[in-house]
Amino acid sequence: MSQKPNDRLDACEMNTSARRPFYGEYAWAFDLLIDRPVTKECAVIVSWLVERGVVPGATLLDAGCGSGRYSAELARRGYIVHGIDSSPELVALATERIGETGMSSFAVGDILTLPMGRYDAVLCRGVLNDLLDDDARDGAFAAFGGALRPGGVLILDVREWEASAARKSREPVFTRTVSTDRGTLTFTSVTKVDTTSRRLVLSERHTLRSDGREQVSDAQFVMRCWTSDELERVLRNSGFGEVRYFGAYDAAVDLGCTDRMVVVAQRTA
Repeated sequence: MSQKPNDRLDACEMNTSARRPFYGEYAWAFDLLIDRPVTKECAVIVSWLVERGVVPGATLLDAGCGSGRYSAELARRGYIVHGIDSSPELVALATERIGETGMSSFAVGDILTLPMGRYDAVLCRGVLNDLLDDDARDGAFAAFGGALRPGGVLILDVREWEASAARKSREPVFTRTVSTDRGTLTFTSVTKVDTTSRRLVLSERHTLRSDGREQVSDAQFVMRCWTSDELERVLRNSGFGEVRYFGAYDAAVDLGCTDRMVVVAQRTA
C-alpha cells in the first residue's frame, strides 16, 4: 500500500466514502472493526444536552451517523433522532436498527446541505476531519448553525493537529483482526504525517480470509486535522457561543489529554 509521491490532488480526490471500502464494501464490518463505548459516551452526550436545556423529546441530527449506533442509543434515551451519512451502505445498516426504537430515521445526506431550523441539537462525530478545504469547513459549520433552532446545541469531535501528528509519528500502524460470519477479517491502516499541509495520509487494507481464499481491498485517503484556533473561528463566525472543550466524550478528560477535541457549543444567533 504505497502513496504516490507528490500526488496530493489524487489523494484528496480519493477522500470520499464511495471509494473507501471501510464505508462501502466492508461497511458490514464497521462496528466490528471500530469498537466504541457507545452506551457510556451517549450518557455523557445526554448530560451535556440536558445541561443546556435540550431534554429527551427534542429533535437531534446525527450528522455522519455511520451504522446508527449512537442514533439508536440516543433514541432509546428519548430523543427524536434523524441520521444522515454519505455512505448508502452504512445508512442501510443504520436503517436496520429502526426496529430497536420508533424514534429514529436515516437517509443518505450531505452535512453541507441541511434543512433550516429543524433541530434542537446536532451531533457530528469523526466526520469533519474529512473536509480538506477551508470553504467546506466553513460551509459545514454554517449548515450546522442554520439547521439548529435558536439555543440549539452542537456537539462534535475532531482530531487535534499537534497531538495527532505526534501520535501517528510514534504509532503509524493500526491493525485489527476480527472473526466474522464471512471469514477472518484483518484491517490495517498506515499513516504518514504531512506537516506542511497539516494532513494525515492514510493507506488502508482489508484482508478477508475464508475457506483458504483471500480477498484484499486497498484504499488511500487524506484527513486534515484541526487546531483550537481554527475551531474557535468557525464556531464564532457561524453564530455559536458558550463553547466548552474536552479531550473525550467524558467530562473528566480535559482538552490536551488526548489527540481529540470534543466540543459542546450553543447557537446564540
